[in-house]
Amino acid sequence: MMKLTGFSELTNREQEVLRYIIQNFIVTASPVASKTLVDRYRLNISSATVRNAMNSLESKGLLDHPHTSSGRIPTEDGYRLYVNSLMQVSELSREEKQILDTIQNFLTNDVDDAVQSAARILARLSNLLAVVIAPKLGHGVFRKIELVSISSNRILVVLTVESGIVKTLSVEVQTEIKPDELERVARFLNERLHGYKLSEIAKKIDEMLANYDQGDYSGLIRVFIDSADTIFDDNHLRRFHFGGVEYMALQPEFNDLGNYKGIVELLENEDMIIHLFDDPRVESSEKDVRIRIGKENKIQQVEQCSVVSANYHYGGIKGTIGLVGPTRMNYSRMVALVEQLANRFNVYNPGA
Repeated sequence: MMKLTGFSELTNREQEVLRYIIQNFIVTASPVASKTLVDRYRLNISSATVRNAMNSLESKGLLDHPHTSSGRIPTEDGYRLYVNSLMQVSELSREEKQILDTIQNFLTNDVDDAVQSAARILARLSNLLAVVIAPKLGHGVFRKIELVSISSNRILVVLTVESGIVKTLSVEVQTEIKPDELERVARFLNERLHGYKLSEIAKKIDEMLANYDQGDYSGLIRVFIDSADTIFDDNHLRRFHFGGVEYMALQPEFNDLGNYKGIVELLENEDMIIHLFDDPRVESSEKDVRIRIGKENKIQQVEQCSVVSANYHYGGIKGTIGLVGPTRMNYSRMVALVEQLANRFNVYNPGA
């Protein structure tokens, strides 16, 4: 296995040529010739000098030379060196920032609405496939529960976690429950469950509610015990939302039916999506934007793609935002988009 060339092993000229080739290839998707670089970037060197630098970069595994062209294209190692050492994160335009700001209209207590909107906004701005993994409500700590009668056999459960996020759902009951009885059961549940993570409650609620003289309310208490997974955890819910599949079809790399089919297979496999964006093997700071290029993704369906992702926190509970696109993506701009959208989640406090 060839050792990855380090930034310090490149001359200043090679660094400059590599950066310009990648910037040009991102825009054109065509191999880049030496004369193109000299003309477009007004380099004060000859085409022959640029070709020498390109030959050196190719010998170091950072550029490739398609047989049908005299130009060069970046390799995955070339992109890796670029994002690690040569790239500067873009400054977004005022219009782009304003579009990102619209997510604040959806950062209500409805987590699902916020996640859907974030995926739609990110896809629109990036023209790539955007994926947003929802925060797991099961990681939240129980604050209180309210019970409201909807009809003779249904009650509304309003569950609030310490961060302020609210989950609402309706539950069927066998007999009509009076309002004062609902209040009494809610008080009991609040006393017994306060301070526990919802995921703990879902697993151990029968123990937590043991040794209580439930009297006439045993039927309602039993509803909460039997429906604990539905009420107190969210494993049964869709864990991510996406947008932008139509944009991927417009990228020349996905004229190859096999590459496009891989994206479709990815979106049809929820576990694969979670593994791609929330891989516990990836070490990074909570605030870092992660970039994985081509085969670094370790998933066959996206070996021709790059993934840019970051964690966010909604009401203190972690989720993940990410983009999938060709390895030719505009990394500096995509990093800025992912980072700034994550920040808009992070500064929002639904409990305030």
